[in-house]
Amino acid sequence: MSTKQTAANPADSINQYISYRLPDTLSDGGYNKELGFLGGNLFCLKSTGSCAAKKASDTTPPGWNSYGGAEIYDNLDCKFEKGQLVDVSPPWNHAEYLTKMEPLEHCEVPAAIVQVSFDLYSASEASEKNIVDKNALNSTMWYVFFSKEDRGINYAIFLNAEQFSREDTVTLAQSVKFSDQAFNLKIPQSS
Repeated sequence: MSTKQTAANPADSINQYISYRLPDTLSDGGYNKELGFLGGNLFCLKSTGSCAAKKASDTTPPGWNSYGGAEIYDNLDCKFEKGQLVDVSPPWNHAEYLTKMEPLEHCEVPAAIVQVSFDLYSASEASEKNIVDKNALNSTMWYVFFSKEDRGINYAIFLNAEQFSREDTVTLAQSVKFSDQAFNLKIPQSS
């Protein structure tokens, strides 16, 4: 019998639900409630302590301009085939999948990887700041989503594709371990 953990802020410390082995150049930047739907951790460059990979608009979500992170989501639109996670509808605006989502093997729960491009500036901000270099306008991340067919809680872990390879991301994803209560969170309903 599984127990449900209820918390006003279910991810006040994402590390009570998920653990992972980061690349040597990164460290956990601590909990950030603006990541995912239910918070998460940004990854920071050890050498500088910075989590921001490059300049971005003040309105850009922190994960889109980072070296990477781990996030908790609630009720993503996930599709499974034969027990494998094969698709997750993008949970963001101003982002697009650059590759076809692929199931990952050797992960603790069903997982799939995709490369994502995020807008770091709105069109009007880019025009106002005269930013025309596409590399300055967008960031690219390798995203791995984790989900179970019978649960509403989902997780993602991601690395900046400009600094880390797909293989780095797969290695990170395969190191992810979940606590017993990770997929049993009960999210309080807003009144």
